[in-house]
Amino acid sequence: MKLIKLIISNFRGLKGSNVIDFTNSNIIFLIGQNNIGKSSFLRAYEFFIDPKQIAKTDDFNNYDYSTPIVIEGIFELDEEDSDDPDLKEKKEPNWIEKWVDENGFVKIRKTWSKPDSTFAKETYSPHDASWIENGFGGLHTKLTKYTPTPIAINAMEDQASLEEKVNKLIQDDFIKKVRSEYPEEFKNLIDGVRKLQERITGSEAVEKLNLELNRHFQEVFAELTLKIQPSKEENIKLEDAFKKNHSISVERAGTERKETFLQNGHGVIRQALFNFLTFLKRENEGNKKQYIILFEEPELFLHPKIAFKLRKSLYELSKNSPYQILCATHSPLMIDISQPHSSLIRVIKNTDEETQTYQVGETLFGRNEEAKKWVQMVNRFNPHICEAFYADKVLLVEGDTETIVYRDLLTRFFPDEEIFVLNTGSKMNIPFFQEILTAFHIEHYIIHDSDDKEKKAAWTINTKIWENVQASNNLSKRYVHIHNFEEAHGITVKSDDGKPLTAYNFAQTIKDVNTKVPCLEWLKDIIYKNGIIHDPQFIEDNV
Repeated sequence: MKLIKLIISNFRGLKGSNVIDFTNSNIIFLIGQNNIGKSSFLRAYEFFIDPKQIAKTDDFNNYDYSTPIVIEGIFELDEEDSDDPDLKEKKEPNWIEKWVDENGFVKIRKTWSKPDSTFAKETYSPHDASWIENGFGGLHTKLTKYTPTPIAINAMEDQASLEEKVNKLIQDDFIKKVRSEYPEEFKNLIDGVRKLQERITGSEAVEKLNLELNRHFQEVFAELTLKIQPSKEENIKLEDAFKKNHSISVERAGTERKETFLQNGHGVIRQALFNFLTFLKRENEGNKKQYIILFEEPELFLHPKIAFKLRKSLYELSKNSPYQILCATHSPLMIDISQPHSSLIRVIKNTDEETQTYQVGETLFGRNEEAKKWVQMVNRFNPHICEAFYADKVLLVEGDTETIVYRDLLTRFFPDEEIFVLNTGSKMNIPFFQEILTAFHIEHYIIHDSDDKEKKAAWTINTKIWENVQASNNLSKRYVHIHNFEEAHGITVKSDDGKPLTAYNFAQTIKDVNTKVPCLEWLKDIIYKNGIIHDPQFIEDNV
């Protein structure tokens, strides 16, 4: 079954109720600053799926077990699940009617109420419209069988961890196919094992053991005889011989020596595991979701060029494969705003430490292919715009001139403020960035030129920017240079210097934070909320 939603309450770094939604994407990047609970999301799925999981005190948010840990998983029925003989014929022949709702979803909830205790499991009954104790799958191990298996790629992987995970994947994806895909080799091995068993059970030592067994046994049951002998062929589990029996070595090109992973670092170990998963994807294409990769900071230990390639590979791996992917990242390099925006979840903490998540249900482009192509271009040539996703506040400006001035003023006069200046490249692009930032609940401010009334296209954009400010749920505010930056500040552009250098030289003349110039006044309004209002009437009255 595919994981559709994971709803987590009061688990480790996550206070309140938090939702991850895979409805429109098979890959999700959790983005946000340090110490806000991103890794807790990764651990929560492992915690939920473990059939023997016991909660410790530090598993409860803020060590407070007066509020229970509650994790709910919503899973989507796969076509193959309905024919599973283990459920259909043995455990619950009518399980679909009992537990699957009209959307094809099964809802399971686990609650941990105190430390050093196991959980209470419930399944939602669509028929009764209530939660039923235990429910789907009966024993907890059944739930583990039918839900995606977690594969954690941790920040600090070692060789033992790598080999354990590789062996598990080999066991799941290859060993179970040995009988059907290699019948001749398998039969020869079985025959060899059979002959070896006969040699062993026919040996003098075993015969002596049989005599000793029966000497005491027949004192009670004189008419019966015990005998050690080979089991039936179908009971020979040859596949078990391959379990946990694979190791991985590293060889450097141009040499014949084998190296340990310790000689190559954690980045090589993590990449080796990821490449193994990619190989399995090619071998097991299809939409049935069998695994969920929990990838902690994919960008760790990687050169930026390699990080970009890995990001692309992660998106590719999630398509037509047995994998869902959940990543926690601190890097703007991992954010691709040209991809469907449902693959991004911004995680923040509010003032009372409650965790909040913001995930867009679908792409903000809609069917606008031109906008999508433009964003792909921006993403390729200026990926640092994605630093905006990690900022407390974002300042949207039109171009290089404004970027230079406002970054300089923030650095010199407000060094403690977390305000990221985003160069949108053109006023025409500002509405798109407004929509992105509003969707992910990022506080933002817009500074743009009014331009002259004769420039009708520019005034149309002025209106669109204001409409987006109004629709931002108080996340946004705008400031307007009357006509343009230079006229608003009384600057004459020197032809030899050009606009950016002229603007920089102007900024250097501002020595005091109390200097009365628009650019400084607006920054102070952003920080101190002084009440400046630049609505459409302000523009109309001043242009």
